[in-house]
Amino acid sequence: MGTPVRRELTRRDIRRGRRKLAVLALGAVGLAVALTTAAFLAPDRAAAAAPTYVPADPTRIVATVPPRDPSEVAARQALAASPDRVDLAVDLARTDIERYRRLSDPRYLGRAQATLGRWWKLAEPPPDVLLLRATIEQAIHQFPEARADLDRLIRRRPDDAQAQLTRAVVATITADYAAARDSCRATAAQAGPLVVATCEAPLDAIAGQAGEAYTRLARLVGAARSGDAGVRGWALTELAELAYMRGDTDAAAGHLAGALALDPDDAYARNLLADLLIATGRAADASRLLAGREQIDSHLVRRAIAEHDLHGPDAARLVAAMRDRIAAAAERGDRIHLREEARFALAVDLDAARAVRIARDNWSVQKELADARLLAEAAVAAGDRDAAQPVIAWARATGVRDATLDRALRRLGGIAGPAGEVVR
Repeated sequence: MGTPVRRELTRRDIRRGRRKLAVLALGAVGLAVALTTAAFLAPDRAAAAAPTYVPADPTRIVATVPPRDPSEVAARQALAASPDRVDLAVDLARTDIERYRRLSDPRYLGRAQATLGRWWKLAEPPPDVLLLRATIEQAIHQFPEARADLDRLIRRRPDDAQAQLTRAVVATITADYAAARDSCRATAAQAGPLVVATCEAPLDAIAGQAGEAYTRLARLVGAARSGDAGVRGWALTELAELAYMRGDTDAAAGHLAGALALDPDDAYARNLLADLLIATGRAADASRLLAGREQIDSHLVRRAIAEHDLHGPDAARLVAAMRDRIAAAAERGDRIHLREEARFALAVDLDAARAVRIARDNWSVQKELADARLLAEAAVAAGDRDAAQPVIAWARATGVRDATLDRALRRLGGIAGPAGEVVR
């Protein structure tokens, strides 16, 4: 379906249930615009950068920013006066990471990193700094660095549920499923059975047990109707993914509607629902779902695809806006949004060969089900079965069964391979 925006679960969430459960993969997530400091250049992504816009009228408003929170201003002034106050720095960085989760604006990740700058390069920073550093590394797809920091933190604080959940996400994205399961189970004492089951559900699904995982998770969600809304929203989103894997698009849509009722700003759930609507021939509904939210790249690419499919009045504007963002990302040298770029190349540019190249690059970085689907579908469009070999090998090794991926793999079976063998 789409790129997951994972979320962060803090110890305060576990104890008090005040914030939304979130594990920042934002790629598994997330997925908005790229962090300006991202340092990788993806092959075959060169594009002419959009010209810098300089308004001719000095009174023209080019952006509207929210008013500054007086308490945050005071905290920043206190940190400037006492730069060794790690507690202040951690609180301010957490606030900016939460803003990134909500708004998908990478400037907040950059600000969070700058706030932690005094401790950022230390081999053994304070534990809370280490967790936030790993969270930011995860968000910008520096998965080896994030995993190393999380492993180091868990050796120091094995009962840190947020560290374990974040490690589970990173391990899943990089196909270390045993480590992911270990981390999910390690949260049981602090987070409870619903969190553990929601964490483990995608691992069970990848192992070919989506039906069993769905039944188990649905039972726990039904029994926890009065529980924390953030945890419930996460679980509903996971139920939707399991239902979609099984081909039950109606159930998936219902679960996503429930998640969005709990949090209309849940970008991940909104992306998944848009993907479902586009896949089932309801592009107009997908476009309406995303209208007015195009500042988030993952929303923009989906709305551009929907309007392009519809030949709608906004199609040209949205497609041009997405091209500009792709060009800007290429100029910065980021490789966070390879999944979105490959989708755009396939669905809008109809350039299957380029989509395959980008999807292969993406698969080298992250190996979620959405990435497998994308590479398989691009290979089908390109008539290039060999290009999908990494996904074919992954599907055989894991035993995953997914309605969308299975359709693509069956179609790849009709494309002549080097020895004429049939996929699966």
